[in-house]
Amino acid sequence: MTPSASRRARLYKALFENRTPRRGSGGIVGPQDWLFYPALMAILATVVLATDLPLSFGLDLPEPVWPVALAFAWPLIRPSFIAPLLLGVMGLFLDYFWGAPLGFYVISLMAVHAATLLIRSYIVGQDTWVVIGAYSLAVLLFFTLGVVLTTLDSGVVPRLISVFEQMFATWCLVVFVLILLDRFLNSDVRFN
Repeated sequence: MTPSASRRARLYKALFENRTPRRGSGGIVGPQDWLFYPALMAILATVVLATDLPLSFGLDLPEPVWPVALAFAWPLIRPSFIAPLLLGVMGLFLDYFWGAPLGFYVISLMAVHAATLLIRSYIVGQDTWVVIGAYSLAVLLFFTLGVVLTTLDSGVVPRLISVFEQMFATWCLVVFVLILLDRFLNSDVRFN
């Protein structure tokens, strides 16, 4: 090898082989990318959509339960010990923010997370319609458990039309789930 070829090889190695990979190109994805930032976005979206902004015809802004999308997507992306803790914190925030009994949203979010974790191996790698169907069942589980817990707590069945409206608004977050899965499911080279 000539001295100039050796110099070029060392320069190439110094420039291209020792660099940390860029985000989105198959590099290392940290927990802040797929856990903390989506959790902050879910809390901010909850606060923004809960504002009393009157729309035309006497309608209000929809109030989807954003953490349900995360409780479904996180076990599919990667099982983690941090995800249930964040779901518990978000559940306590929702309990306080919406005036629910303490632990109401925590139990419901943990049920969705646990059910998704149990069927994770059947969902990952399937067609988009399978993921949408599984998310629909997760939303149904969340709101069914919410109606049962509300009925047990207050002794009165909640107004089911309102429950279905909130269920539909939460189901519309399937786009958010698909974006999370597309972005983070196979993005970390350590798990491929």
